Amino acid sequence: MAIITAIQSVLALMTRTLPLFGLPLTLAAGIAPAAAGQMAAATSLGSMLYFLWGPAFVAGISAQRQLQGGAILTALAVLLCLSGSWGLILLGALLIGVGYGPSAPAGSDLLMRIVPARRRGLAFSIKQAGVPVGGLAAGLILPVVAMSFGLSAALWLAAAIALSASMLLGFWSGALARVEGPLRQAALPRLTELMSAPLRLFRMILGDPRLRLITYAGLGLGIAQGVLFAYFPVVLTDHVGYSLAAAGLAFALLQGLGIVGRVFLGWLSDRIARERAVLAFLCVASGGTMLLIATLGPGSAPARIASLSALAGITVVSWNGVFLSLLAASAPEGQVGEVTAAGTFVLFSAFVVSPLVAQLFFAGGDGYAAGLVFAGLAPLVSAALLAFHRP
Repeated sequence: MAIITAIQSVLALMTRTLPLFGLPLTLAAGIAPAAAGQMAAATSLGSMLYFLWGPAFVAGISAQRQLQGGAILTALAVLLCLSGSWGLILLGALLIGVGYGPSAPAGSDLLMRIVPARRRGLAFSIKQAGVPVGGLAAGLILPVVAMSFGLSAALWLAAAIALSASMLLGFWSGALARVEGPLRQAALPRLTELMSAPLRLFRMILGDPRLRLITYAGLGLGIAQGVLFAYFPVVLTDHVGYSLAAAGLAFALLQGLGIVGRVFLGWLSDRIARERAVLAFLCVASGGTMLLIATLGPGSAPARIASLSALAGITVVSWNGVFLSLLAASAPEGQVGEVTAAGTFVLFSAFVVSPLVAQLFFAGGDGYAAGLVFAGLAPLVSAALLAFHRP
């Protein structure tokens, strides 16, 4: 559990690095700050590409090697952003997403082998708590380094963290090998298999009523979370008027409460065993939180911003472990990795589209309110679908 959660944290730190520096990166590239969401969209697109075709290519590779390779790729990708070219920055964001891809299917497959059914909600939420742990570390450390030594130093530090994690993961190879057991031999996929992969993933999700129910919630929750992660630091620096360090502290508070929220919600879902009720509640809470964040402006009091950051950490950030646990529990025997990749692919489609749609709202309105309202309405629609759904 510690090994899987630690590498999840490091890979999450890499995905949070570029959105955290959305304002200086866009200014360095000579484009408007509202375009910062394109980096988050590119990262999510990279993960989607992995979910589509990655499992077919790495079927014969151990989960440890998959996670190590992902960490190395994210380290190399973040260094592309040193160029100041917006095209290379987006390419780096895309490759960071590809490197993050193994964290869900590889980590979930390992957990399903060691965790009893009655504890899976908590276990998956602990693993997914590694995501806000990485975001917390990014928000506390990287802006301070950037303000003290420059943006380049912060990006080099992020790359060094990922490379160090990849090397340390090698020391735990024995423990991971005992969990995984012998690897099955796998040949490279044929072209027809690669072309049919997207259809197979959609059939896997849409053909099962319970998986459809989970996906209803995941789409709405993903839209809210995608916009929050892509734009929250930019809203604070460009709209509210915070410094990079102050915005980093607010982002760290949001991520820190996300750690507590993910573990608590995992425990709660195990206790009440009513996943539809938990997901519907999270949809309502996430939507309401995003609507409150839409009211922030240059005159907003620091206490109010801190309170909304904490609330968003508990609501908008904390549901992913419950989502993955329900996907894994609904998977047919031996298909946990495939179902988790399929469901996460649908979720990440929301992460790709939502920042781009929000950018259209930002460009067409005065400030950031309209895009944040859009992000708040999406999970409320999902809550309505869950309320009227009859399993």
